[in-house]
Amino acid sequence: MGSSKCYPFHEPGQVMKWAAPSAIHSMTWLMNLSAFATGVVIGWPSPMLPLLQQSPSPLGDDVDTMSADSSSWLGSLMCVGGLLATPAYSYMGNRHSRKLTGYLVGLPGVIGWLLVLTARSELMLFAGRLFLGFGGAGNTILCPLYVMEIVEDDIRGSLGTYLVLFTNAGILFAYVMGSYASYTTFSSICLAVPITFMASFFWLPETPVYLFNQNNPVAARRALQWLRGGDVVIVEQEMTKLVEAADKGKDNRSAESSFIKNLTSKGTLKGLLIGVGLMVNNQLSGIFAVISYTVNIFQDAGSDISPNLCTIMVGVLQLFGVYLTSTLIDRAGRKILLIVSNIASAVCLAALGSFFYLKGHGYDVTDIGWLPVTSLSVYVVAIALGVGSIPFIVINEIFTPQMRGFAVTVCICLLNALAFLVARFFTDLSLLLGLDGCYWFFALCCLASAFFCYFVVPETKNKSLDSILKDLAGEEITIKKADERIKVPV
Repeated sequence: MGSSKCYPFHEPGQVMKWAAPSAIHSMTWLMNLSAFATGVVIGWPSPMLPLLQQSPSPLGDDVDTMSADSSSWLGSLMCVGGLLATPAYSYMGNRHSRKLTGYLVGLPGVIGWLLVLTARSELMLFAGRLFLGFGGAGNTILCPLYVMEIVEDDIRGSLGTYLVLFTNAGILFAYVMGSYASYTTFSSICLAVPITFMASFFWLPETPVYLFNQNNPVAARRALQWLRGGDVVIVEQEMTKLVEAADKGKDNRSAESSFIKNLTSKGTLKGLLIGVGLMVNNQLSGIFAVISYTVNIFQDAGSDISPNLCTIMVGVLQLFGVYLTSTLIDRAGRKILLIVSNIASAVCLAALGSFFYLKGHGYDVTDIGWLPVTSLSVYVVAIALGVGSIPFIVINEIFTPQMRGFAVTVCICLLNALAFLVARFFTDLSLLLGLDGCYWFFALCCLASAFFCYFVVPETKNKSLDSILKDLAGEEITIKKADERIKVPV
């Protein structure tokens, strides 16, 4: 196997060792353009809702201003699309070509933005948001899967945060462009985002895992040789893992009751408990409602700062929070960041609730007009530091290859269902409990989640996927060091 056929470089030596990390980061950036596209979809309602609630409507002079009920549907229909599309994308991503799945992630975005751009009625606009939700579901499934299959264990966490980093970059982009561009101009720019992703995705290769599972070990080895900079030892170790995983999969498929057996195993059940708990934590932190209605929240707070400027500030701070996560996650660990994130979020939400309580009961809040801006800004940084990003990494680390597709589908479907409920009924809940009651409720949820993370969620920092799975299953962990094998009871 000559080097000219194996590598995109002349020599597999030092040059490749320099190029491999650069290649992996570039591939991760290109893959996560779909996450950027999803962020634009999430952030779009915040600057556009005030326009749709004014007269004349950007949908046409004969279209009525959007009611509060319709506004809540606009924010939540993306979640309905995600709920409907997640099983299909999970099946595609785990059984078929990552390349084909990637194109199918971008296509609904193009259709959705075309509908939004040409909408002349609320129904057409809602249809566009539904299609955009389809693409968002595909991104949530494919991005972590693709990245996990090309990176090494020691950088899996930091590169895994790119999903949320790019999503938040897309949200910030939507906040900025939506604040200064017209409805038509902004929607046209949004249409270009999924088109750019699909064009860029052409350059990404299939992953070694997919190639090996397609009975093409030669291509899988070639991909690993390039990704690992020609390091023969690492390539052989990872090829061995692929062989072992394939053998284990064959053994499991040979038994008729393998799915039930795997589903009811100790490791899978514990993984589902962790995954479900983290998805509930993510949405009952209130983050989807806060992001979708940022402009409205600042208008209600009566802040002296322009609501659009406040929104952009929040977007910048949120992006900063995810950047902190990417630098700390493989140093501090997943667990401690989740705990700190939840506690800090609870404090900020309690302060925000107190502000609205004082305002609602006739107190003069002029001197503390800065409080909602400060509390919400710190809150989004805190959420981005752990609750908003780490769950999507952890759920791809805690299930066996045989159960990962099903289990991650369950988790993402639950996430979309909860996001729909929060976004759809946030307005109704605020009328029932008041904004103060809503934020206090979310604060209590964050506090309870901090205890959940402390007692239930394991630390997966710098651990191989095999050791994580054995830990969850309560098996012995075999550590290979030189020629020794040390058995460590869990």
